[in-house]
Amino acid sequence: LLIVMVGGSPEQSPPIHSGRVKGDGTGIVAFNKRTGEVAYEITDELASYASPMVTTIDGRRWCFVFARGGLVGFEPSTGEVDFHYPWRANKLQSVNASNPVVVGDRVLISECYGPGASLLRVDPGDYEVLWDDEELSGRPRLATHWNTPVHHEGYVYGSSGRHKWTAELRCVDFDTGEVQWSKRGLNRSSLLYVDGHFVCLTEDGRLVLFEADPEKYNQVASVTLKNDLGERLLRAPAWAAPVLSHGLMYLRGADRLVCVELIPGKQSQEESQEDGN
Repeated sequence: LLIVMVGGSPEQSPPIHSGRVKGDGTGIVAFNKRTGEVAYEITDELASYASPMVTTIDGRRWCFVFARGGLVGFEPSTGEVDFHYPWRANKLQSVNASNPVVVGDRVLISECYGPGASLLRVDPGDYEVLWDDEELSGRPRLATHWNTPVHHEGYVYGSSGRHKWTAELRCVDFDTGEVQWSKRGLNRSSLLYVDGHFVCLTEDGRLVLFEADPEKYNQVASVTLKNDLGERLLRAPAWAAPVLSHGLMYLRGADRLVCVELIPGKQSQEESQEDGN
């Protein structure tokens, strides 16, 4: 099955910016990937910018969709809905864009326009709220905009804040929601974990390397990629997270995709071969 957040509405619906659009039961649609035939349609939810997440918890398959109005948990082969957890700011222009972060039987969701983050423990047919930011009255512990926080050894790291001048890079205890540390000055950013470190791509195209340390922010390096003419290779908005594959890192900026080689020792090996060694 191909599971898609369609977020459909009736043909004669009012304009989307009216705030009066209602779903028509096609919030999430599963298609047979070979024929295109519809397998099932569920929920009246409208679409968000997050992606469906499929995983296995205690031997059972789950799919989690952080839709426009909240989190939907369901069995992906049948479409049987386990729960709907409302989670969205009371603003027409608000969006849910960060993917759910699943660790064991717990699911973390986060947004930046109002309520912030919430951690759920899920069971077939039910959920339990472990902690949430809604009670903090506009002071969320983790308020991700379009980036998805990254979990590592009991902590999540992510950019918290709606605007670049207020956003902070934060480390948050996954179990309790307690903020371990915050770092300003990196604007809004996306993270990639690799080998005990995080590669941080800021929205203005700067690359920062820092250690995966829940006790403190420890920056290792920072670089702005440029070509031979001294021109920046990555320009705002650099909103896509870095991708690393086989020693090659792919970075997306305003008008181009950049590939950077990170294979250790390759240059020195080639220089040795040229010298006849």
